[in-house]
Amino acid sequence: MSDSDSDSDIDELDDEPELFEDSTAHDPSDVADMRGYITAQQLLSEGRADLTAEDIVRTFAYLLDKFQVQALRLFLTGHSVVVCAPTGAGKTAIAEAATVAVIARQQRVIYTTPLKALSNQKLYEMRERFGTNRVGLQTGDASLNSEADIVVMTTEILRNIMYRVEETESGMTRMEERLGNVGLIVLDEVHFLGDEDRGSVWEEVIINCPRSIPMLCMSATVANPQDLGGWISQVHGPCETITTHFRPVPLNWHYCQSVEEQLQMVPLLESQEQATGAADVTCWDGPRKGRKRQLDVNPEIVTASYEPKAKRIPPMESVVAELHARDFLPAIWFIFSRADCDNAAKRYNDSGRALTSAADRAAIMEEVEALRKEQPESVKDSLVPALLCGVASHHAGCLPAWKSLVERLFQRGVLKLVFATETLAAGINMPARTTVISSLSKRRDAGHSLLLHNELLQMAGRAGRRGYDILGHCVVLQSRFEGADAAVAIIRKGSERLQSQFTAGYSMVLNLLYSRTLAEAKTFIERSFSNYLGGEGHQRRLAEIADLEKRAADMLATAEALSRSSGDAPTEATFAAFHKARGVFKEERRALRLLRAQAVEDRAAQAKELLELLGLPRMVGLDLSGLDTDAFVTLPALVVQALDPLALNPGSMLLDGAIQYLCLGADNRLLLAGPVHIAGVMEGELGAGEGGKAATAVVAAAEEVRQWSSLASGVKLADGTPATARIALRLPPATSITPIELDPALEDAVDAQRERTAKAKKVAKEAQAATEVKRPTRKHLQLKVKALNLQRSADSLRGELNEQVMGTWLDFQDILDVLIDAGAMAKALGQVARQINGDNELWLAVVLTHANVQALDVPRLAGVLSALLTPSVISRPQIWASYEASEAIIATIEALEPERERIFKLQISHGMEASLAVDLRLAGVVEAWAAGGTWAQIMEDCSLEDGDVARLLSRTLDLLRQVAHCDALLPGLRTTARKAMRAVNRAPISDLVA
Repeated sequence: MSDSDSDSDIDELDDEPELFEDSTAHDPSDVADMRGYITAQQLLSEGRADLTAEDIVRTFAYLLDKFQVQALRLFLTGHSVVVCAPTGAGKTAIAEAATVAVIARQQRVIYTTPLKALSNQKLYEMRERFGTNRVGLQTGDASLNSEADIVVMTTEILRNIMYRVEETESGMTRMEERLGNVGLIVLDEVHFLGDEDRGSVWEEVIINCPRSIPMLCMSATVANPQDLGGWISQVHGPCETITTHFRPVPLNWHYCQSVEEQLQMVPLLESQEQATGAADVTCWDGPRKGRKRQLDVNPEIVTASYEPKAKRIPPMESVVAELHARDFLPAIWFIFSRADCDNAAKRYNDSGRALTSAADRAAIMEEVEALRKEQPESVKDSLVPALLCGVASHHAGCLPAWKSLVERLFQRGVLKLVFATETLAAGINMPARTTVISSLSKRRDAGHSLLLHNELLQMAGRAGRRGYDILGHCVVLQSRFEGADAAVAIIRKGSERLQSQFTAGYSMVLNLLYSRTLAEAKTFIERSFSNYLGGEGHQRRLAEIADLEKRAADMLATAEALSRSSGDAPTEATFAAFHKARGVFKEERRALRLLRAQAVEDRAAQAKELLELLGLPRMVGLDLSGLDTDAFVTLPALVVQALDPLALNPGSMLLDGAIQYLCLGADNRLLLAGPVHIAGVMEGELGAGEGGKAATAVVAAAEEVRQWSSLASGVKLADGTPATARIALRLPPATSITPIELDPALEDAVDAQRERTAKAKKVAKEAQAATEVKRPTRKHLQLKVKALNLQRSADSLRGELNEQVMGTWLDFQDILDVLIDAGAMAKALGQVARQINGDNELWLAVVLTHANVQALDVPRLAGVLSALLTPSVISRPQIWASYEASEAIIATIEALEPERERIFKLQISHGMEASLAVDLRLAGVVEAWAAGGTWAQIMEDCSLEDGDVARLLSRTLDLLRQVAHCDALLPGLRTTARKAMRAVNRAPISDLVA
């Protein structure tokens, strides 16, 4: 079904106002009375199996929208349905309506979510709607009423069920027993199919799903929903695609900045029609195909934007006061830093401007004390005053119980403002009247980059509560690096395409070959979404590319016509002044860069002299931030060897000809760094590192077989080994390392040049403003830029299309070769790897079948498994804790080293990069917890937040549960794993679901 077909179908429903309407807010009681409202439980109690759409919509206390009813009707005719709609549009209501129909037929529903937190939330919502006894839960952490009519589970759990093809006593496979009476599978947040790390899981589920079970796939707005629907039709069965840009609560876009120390909050877009946009969704999720009108920045913002960006950042307290004055609260304020979320809540509390009434504070305190009584360790005492003030923080560093408390208080309306990281945008039910975007860029693995369109819209879409708000609001703040132009540019881009991330792994290969021949496995791989996009979707995408190129050409022609007809161009004098000022600024900036480079060279020379004087090994602080003397992130590291590039072969990583140092970081990674990367050196005996010369041989031996990668700063790194982990565990913290001081005169010169550069930049900005570019000329330039962006989009799509080859099958064959060489295809090792899920199932299976691991007791088993999980759960260089891993854990990891090296070499020989990392720094904490330590004890003198440790313990618990249920493992280890589960699974780690 095309976009135009979808719109046409919706229009055909206009003669049925009793089922739905497009109004933005309803009084639920009035709607219920008007339509004869009946609860889902009451309707199901009537015992009718053939419910119609008219019957089912009566179970909603508000009027359904057109696209919701259309999706329901398609499902009732036996179709699978893909629903693509903006955040907050009401996709969940479609799933609830379809569930009513399925239960009425005496069938079951499986409702999948991508996150455990979302699974818990859906459990509560479904219980409220259908009754406690009808709803169950199955995640890696909990299993409750798993045979219920409705079972909520993570997508990974469903994937695992679909691979269970062993016959049971009934003669059926385990998969057939679990799915035999299922009449609907809901894939919520199906756009996770495009997630780089987990996307394969969604594809495996869709390909494996029995054709007799219809699927309801609910996605946030993506650019190519028809591709997803077409692929499902091909690999599963008839599927229709419903696409809507409608938001039941319109969204206003605002921009906030400080202008001459006065707060300015104005519409982000040029016209009020653009700034609001409910029916016209151009302003919600980017320009729709064929739309001529473009989004433009409000000129009022541009004329006030001559001050430096840093000066235009609005004060947080003033923004909150303005939100309060405009009745924009409750609000979610997105900040991409946990510490900044906490600090913002505390800072607002310190301002003394409470947002709560006495009744609000009493309700908050009652909830806090109830949590303190049940789980005292979950209460963040430092944030309770802010909570009473009406503000809170919400992020992954908080314990689950504290986050649940914040969510409940916000839903009740007693909390008015929550500072949250972007994880809150991933479907958690905390709708607000307003969302605030503090920054339009975020740090990623490759450095800072602008938000994607879908990321911005996911956060903005939290604003506007159906049934409560007539309008929702998104306020974009001026930040240090981005302004209104960046916000509009992101919105203009429109939704990103849903791309396949289908990749083969050990578990997939083993599960496919357990139940299929090699030829059948190849057929399975060929049914992936990636292959569809390169096949049947190929012509559609070529047509899209041609359309983009035509629009770009037309736009460029219009721009040239405007340029010829415009008689309002800037004067030569103003342009000359601007070019001169810009030239001065570039020269000053170049001088600043030269001085900074000189400062780095000075620091490097001192570092080299100190290392020559003090000798190796030697503790240093490595600057990984890109050689900036103003600010750097220091990683404690032990320099063990100076490498002379002249003595190395031509294939060496040392290509720049400078001396490099082989180092071991505190995060158990090997690093090749130059003198320019050394920001501090530790003097004295402790500066030689614990183990001294003995460490050199261990690290040097590990270096010989490493696979290196490069950071942007020029540092090269590779994973360490269990042997190096023992050394890394005992390296001193960064605070013990003395920074290298720069020459005072040079430091003063850098500061003075920085000031001159800032002044030159200001003059250049003023000169640019003085050019007074008139509207026709500005329009001409804007059109040229837009045409260029369209052409770039076309080029990018063409490149993606050309790259789609049979890469996944080649990866499959490489993995199979590794498994054969490792002896996993004909041994218990392969059976264990098939049943265990993780980043590297073969490595986990090797560990779990090793003789030394069988002899571990409960605390030590938990500690060893956590050392395998820490690298993927917590990726921070500076980690320390007062509890060190016991000798038994370290000895076990060292005993595993020969096997680890064997797997490593096998993977390298076949071009694989599955992680084999080991990190012992938190193994002692997990060991102490499993031995019965209290939360306060294990968190004492720990550098991590509660939520980080809780997540590691939760992942350890999940792996222990898999071990306990893996029938290919020895009974003794499974028994120890069950005992370890009980030892680890206690508050605040244990699920609070009941």
